[in-house]
Amino acid sequence: MPLRRDRGHGTRAAMRVMQLCLLVGGAWALAGCEWWAQHQARKLAEAPETQAKVAALKAKTLKQLSHVQGGAFWLGDFGVLLDQQAKDTDSRPGPDAKPGEGLPFTSDEDNKPPKWVELDGFLIQQYKVTYGDFDVYVQANALPAHPPKGDDDFHGIWQDARTGDDVPAGVAWQQAKDYCLWLGKLTGLPFDLPTEAQWEFAASNRINSYRQPFPTKTGQIIEGKSHPTFAQQKKMLGRRGALYPVGRYEPSPLGLHDLVGNGFEWMNDWYAPDAYQHGPSKNPTGPATGKEKVLRGKSAHEDFSPFPHVMRYHKDPKEHRVAPTDVEPFPFTRESFRCVANRPDPIK
Repeated sequence: MPLRRDRGHGTRAAMRVMQLCLLVGGAWALAGCEWWAQHQARKLAEAPETQAKVAALKAKTLKQLSHVQGGAFWLGDFGVLLDQQAKDTDSRPGPDAKPGEGLPFTSDEDNKPPKWVELDGFLIQQYKVTYGDFDVYVQANALPAHPPKGDDDFHGIWQDARTGDDVPAGVAWQQAKDYCLWLGKLTGLPFDLPTEAQWEFAASNRINSYRQPFPTKTGQIIEGKSHPTFAQQKKMLGRRGALYPVGRYEPSPLGLHDLVGNGFEWMNDWYAPDAYQHGPSKNPTGPATGKEKVLRGKSAHEDFSPFPHVMRYHKDPKEHRVAPTDVEPFPFTRESFRCVANRPDPIK
């Protein structure tokens, strides 16, 4: 595809320049080569073909937004609000519901007690940002190619994870944040990463329903329709793939694809286990500071338990370690994202 060819051509050219620099040697030669590589990247960013890709990405982004009307709901594991009668009648718990009347949906501690929150309306991308999308951003801003280049296992794993241009882009948190802010400059809309309240509100179809345990079109998991079968997933992922192409299966009632099962999604919020017990009830944005960022969703390799969209995850936004004791970081191959535009009205 054109995006991949352009990316590869630019990378090969840059590598040839750097190889020449190494042959010439010397700090002055290396500095000059780095300046030349940056100059070429800026020149490519301003080229008509790059600007055409940017225009196409802008049009696609504006077309593939779902409007989420503002409202209120219980953020977190609302199972503790439902007794058996409420479950049988699918009664929606209101702001006066009391935690402790029912059994929780999850064993997690950091999504309890649930919190009644009110949210303004917003727009959210129907699809996760793909490597192909991210290529346009990288090229338009004269940034290094992504996934990053290198000959070691770290870079090799990241490169192998990109099995196609339509696969969700695995990125560090700051890369996701910067992409969304760039979309804001490009479109004139207030784009940003979603708060976890916004993401859960959209994934819950704006309501707390016991009969919708999954963020799918029917509220249920139906292999081959809402989620890939094991054989389909194995074929799409291959030997090295981390995630599969976006939009292959039915969306949620709000038109959102791949909310769980095709990787995690970065949130704007800093993580705190007791975040729901603090902060405002109106448009909560999480703690002011922290060490880890919140992630929502679920990996393609995990089995589903009911209400996966109320589960919280967290990770160092700069370095991913599979285990806390690991010395070497692991590439962000399953951490993707989608953006929101913080405006209450749909685009006409």
